[in-house]
Amino acid sequence: MVQRRDFLGITMAWALTAGLASSAWAETGTGEPRSSTPSPAQKTILIFGDSMADGVWGGLTRALIRDTSIKLIRRGKNGTGLARPDVYDWPTNLPALLEAEKPDIAIVSFGLNDRQDTFAGGRREHYFRTEAWKTSYIERIQAILTPLKDKQIPTFWIGLPIMRDAAVSKDAEFLNGLYEPAVIAAGAIFFPIWELSTDGTHDYTTHIKGTDGRLRSLRNDDGMHFSPAGYDLLAQALLQKLTPIIKAAKAP
Repeated sequence: MVQRRDFLGITMAWALTAGLASSAWAETGTGEPRSSTPSPAQKTILIFGDSMADGVWGGLTRALIRDTSIKLIRRGKNGTGLARPDVYDWPTNLPALLEAEKPDIAIVSFGLNDRQDTFAGGRREHYFRTEAWKTSYIERIQAILTPLKDKQIPTFWIGLPIMRDAAVSKDAEFLNGLYEPAVIAAGAIFFPIWELSTDGTHDYTTHIKGTDGRLRSLRNDDGMHFSPAGYDLLAQALLQKLTPIIKAAKAP
């Protein structure tokens, strides 16, 4: 888990660079940072999942905008998740995506749209939070992790943050409790962001104070997503863990 002291250090670094990062809005499209002709040493990071994955992609793109050695692939799909394959079937479509993009590293985010009954074959399968639901949902988590493990792709699974609504927050904790053991068992890295999204008393907060004393928006008005500045902070925290993996992937 991101320790409190790590969080404070990240916050200080973020406060110094927030002005630059928030002004360097990434362009939509392929998710590739602006760069010259790719070199053979360029490493590809595939970011996929729900709308939170899109936000993580944006934060990393702004953080790495001058780094031509890394190619970010944006494959988030808003409104999708693992509970409703009738909306979009991630486990079925993932192998083809991995074959097409051939990523060196993967970053995964699911859960915002999974606080609901599971469906299969277009029909309700299990009611949310029941034991049958948990079993089915864990199988779908594993179906995401298995092809990544088989291809030996280092994978980061982003946990869910604290939410403004107490009931939604409890469901986020419940889902995190399913993700973490499954991710660790698959040899991937679970990246918790709960503490990153709280205030000094571990409660939900909408703003964070930088070292200059100014308050900056941390969360979106919906109480679930982050603001662009919040995703910049998340990206800085993620890069602390991600950078050694990138360096290892660059090794001959």
